[in-house]
Amino acid sequence: MNKIIIVLFILSTLSFAEEGSFYVSGEAIKAISLTLGVSSIDFGDVYTDTDVDPVLVDFSVNAEANYYYDVEITNDDSSGVVQVSKTSSGGYTDGKLTYSKLIATGNDDSQEFYVDLDTENMTDDLSATITVTVAYSEIPSS
Repeated sequence: MNKIIIVLFILSTLSFAEEGSFYVSGEAIKAISLTLGVSSIDFGDVYTDTDVDPVLVDFSVNAEANYYYDVEITNDDSSGVVQVSKTSSGGYTDGKLTYSKLIATGNDDSQEFYVDLDTENMTDDLSATITVTVAYSEIPSS
């Protein structure tokens, strides 16, 4: 009964709200689009402590010309087996990979990252999702 009284009280309080207006100005910009070069990676049979070749994942971002955007790459593998890097030769992390303040050309801007497995930490079959998020980071004022 107490919950119903509280809800009714909140609703009755909202009914006495004041009205006003304010103005918003803005500029329409192109929605960011992201295209990935692959939809899945299958390393096949992998044994503990074996070396596997990293897999290149290319992607392109199309955003408003001269606007800054960020790219964040994450994965849901909590075991630390899935590793990502900006280069094939090193810098692998099982955490977040970020590209900051990239400047859009207004066309498809090509980027890439690599996916590798740290097979030393592998104890069972693995299925993981890698998420690539793209967002404007800075919109120039007009």
